[in-house]
Amino acid sequence: MSVLLNRSYMGYPAGSTVELGANAEAALIAQGLAQTALETATTTGAITANVQQGKAAIAAGASSVVITNSMVDVNTKVWAVVAQATADTTLLRVERIATAAGSFTIFGTANATATTLIDWAIIPNIEVVGS
Repeated sequence: MSVLLNRSYMGYPAGSTVELGANAEAALIAQGLAQTALETATTTGAITANVQQGKAAIAAGASSVVITNSMVDVNTKVWAVVAQATADTTLLRVERIATAAGSFTIFGTANATATTLIDWAIIPNIEVVGS
């Protein structure tokens, strides 16, 4: 399930559609801080999301989206994938992800002809000690 936030929460601005754990979503709905949402309600374009994972939407006519995230630097690894069953007919998959200090840009294969949802996650840096 997804929720549409009525107020900002965990780095997501009000009006964002996000996927959280079922208990968190239920609590937000019960408190009136969010409502059940359709995934297609995700706001298109650049967002600020200071969380480990989220959803973004590439707008029709665009081929990329910028996510501002304070946890990211140039060495951060980010995973992203088109997150809808019937994807846009031109933007079929994520082509690459460019990280920078405080943000990352997700690039698709072409300009979208319709809003295209993207799931993304920051991959934790795990050090192996004594191997």
